[in-house]
Amino acid sequence: MKLSWILIFAIALSGCASMRDVQNPQSTLQSPGSFGAVDTGWNQPSSHWWERYHDSDLNALIDRALSQSPDIRLAQARVSQAAAVADQASAERAPTVEGNARATRKRYAEQYDVDAPLAGHYGSTYALGAEARYTFDFWGRQRAALNIALGETAARQAEAQDAKILLSSQIAESWFELSRLLERKKLAEDALKLRTRTLRIVQSRVKAGLDTEVERWQAEGDLPATERDIAELDERISLQRNTLAALAGLPMNALADAVPHVEPTRDSLLPTSIPAELIGQRADVVAARWRVQAATQGVEVAQTNFYPSINLRAFAGVVRQGLSVGLSDWLDAGSRTYSVEPAISLPIFDAGRLHARLKEQVSDLDAAVETYNQVLLEAVRDVANQMISLDALEPQLQAQERALSARRTAFDLAKRQYASGLTNYLTVLNAQNALLQARKQQANLRSRAMVLDAELNRALGGGFHTANATMHFTGKSS
Repeated sequence: MKLSWILIFAIALSGCASMRDVQNPQSTLQSPGSFGAVDTGWNQPSSHWWERYHDSDLNALIDRALSQSPDIRLAQARVSQAAAVADQASAERAPTVEGNARATRKRYAEQYDVDAPLAGHYGSTYALGAEARYTFDFWGRQRAALNIALGETAARQAEAQDAKILLSSQIAESWFELSRLLERKKLAEDALKLRTRTLRIVQSRVKAGLDTEVERWQAEGDLPATERDIAELDERISLQRNTLAALAGLPMNALADAVPHVEPTRDSLLPTSIPAELIGQRADVVAARWRVQAATQGVEVAQTNFYPSINLRAFAGVVRQGLSVGLSDWLDAGSRTYSVEPAISLPIFDAGRLHARLKEQVSDLDAAVETYNQVLLEAVRDVANQMISLDALEPQLQAQERALSARRTAFDLAKRQYASGLTNYLTVLNAQNALLQARKQQANLRSRAMVLDAELNRALGGGFHTANATMHFTGKSS
């Protein structure tokens, strides 16, 4: 039967397995604008945004982490896995050719296998040839399967970039925290010196009869409390250095002496609105969108399973059989053999398996769409939160500067008055504690400003471009 007649016959019977009663996907892809983002023309962060803090040690640490971190290597391994699957899917679209050789030595039955002269004797059979196979992709099944694999590869590439962006952000924030803890320790050491000087003043006044032992013991009690704070900060600093080493994939003692030298920086302006163009380019959003496209191809594969599968198998070679086979026998035209086998398979009755599989793929597509919408919503919220916090931080910093100036003036005045006998020690103690607390709060706010700046750069995509990926999913056959 000619191949064209087989095709016509297959199409005629393809209605035996029906796709009826399978609902179309119900979910709809949202856009950044659906959640309040607008086109702003805001510049995308640099892909090396952490260099804006002008700390060479931080730059070197992040660069090393991006190449050495186990998390990054794991993400890259997943990309390689997906790419290998895509290569396999691409190879399925091409014909296969196999060479084969076979030799058989046997005794032929006198009244069963063959006629004379082989009957009742030992003989040999030799076959040498090549076989080609090809599956016709009339319905686009192989093309869609390839696009699924390409979509997964592209999604994993975006996720690998997202892992790098997240890791660089985590290291930068941990570096800022180490800087804050070191500054806190310096403040505690300054406080220890300050309280030591205050104790000397109290001791002098006690000797002069101007103060009692109560004030002296109270002043002495401040010293061990401050020493305790310093010891606690030493512990937290060591733990923070270990955290940084683990993030970068370094030995635990590799950063034992690390000291940040970060220059506080911040853009003078913030976006007035959530930038839709940057939200859509975030690596996590791009990965979710590629998975939606891959899931769409999954529905197409499930649909093509309802159609016939048409394969072609061809063989060409030489076969010889006899009591003995010599080299000259292979030159005989009678040894040549050829075969062509078109084959068709089509679903007629499968107890609803194909129908259930299609429903599953449609549900998977709905789930992928809703996952994308959720990722997009979280991305918009992420950027909105960073913008709100950064916008609210500026007046806090300004107010804290004024508060610190007032606390410093109050403490200086209290010290002079106490030395002159115009006030009691409690006034000095209260002013001193208020000053130390104000300095600590200022350090916390400065560190928070750095963290929020890093978080905004991450939330705005961290400099990720879809062009950074080495493979793009297009939904078209290649």
